[in-house]
Amino acid sequence: GILELREEIVKKLKEDNNITYGLDEITLAVGAKQALSSTMMVIAGPGDEVLIPVPCWVSYSEMVKIAGATPVFVPVRADDFMLDIDAIKTAITPHTKAIIICTPNNPTGAVYSEESLRELGYLAVKHDFFIVADEIYEKLIYGDAEHFSIASISEEVRKRTVTINGFSKAYAMTGWRVGYAAARADIIKGIIKIQSQTTSATSAISQKAAVAALR
Repeated sequence: GILELREEIVKKLKEDNNITYGLDEITLAVGAKQALSSTMMVIAGPGDEVLIPVPCWVSYSEMVKIAGATPVFVPVRADDFMLDIDAIKTAITPHTKAIIICTPNNPTGAVYSEESLRELGYLAVKHDFFIVADEIYEKLIYGDAEHFSIASISEEVRKRTVTINGFSKAYAMTGWRVGYAAARADIIKGIIKIQSQTTSATSAISQKAAVAALR
């Protein structure tokens, strides 16, 4: 990603989400979808399990499989589609490598509460697994709902979280294919290695448009 855009993303994450990232902790991708897929290939592999609250976006489980890991589906609460922390606790095993969450959620529309995300953060630290937080819908909230970024909880949670976002939803830039991942530097370095051998980068003109969108 161009320096100009990474600088704007660092600023956005600090101002909107209360998360502090360095420039070496940000990478651009060909849409949030590629950022998610590359993340899976970096953090998970054969023998690993990745928890996925369901209902979920169809690509999550396939991304886990492509990485060689096993998706483990965990039900959400039936009455409001919120995270079921007890079900997540039950699903955790010594093979649990990560959980993928999407809030605001596709397809249910649920906006996970700060309380539930703090409980999930505690579990991630206790059992030492990653949280892949897909926040692409963060601006699509209504009524009294408030988006909360799980990586903002603490440094211990932040270093176990990969925050995924992009420009397709909030800025109506679906076809421009600009997404990004924010995480500790070694995870970002791994994503960059994969991307350098696959797509290289999203287009330069799309990145310039993304800079304009953030400004």
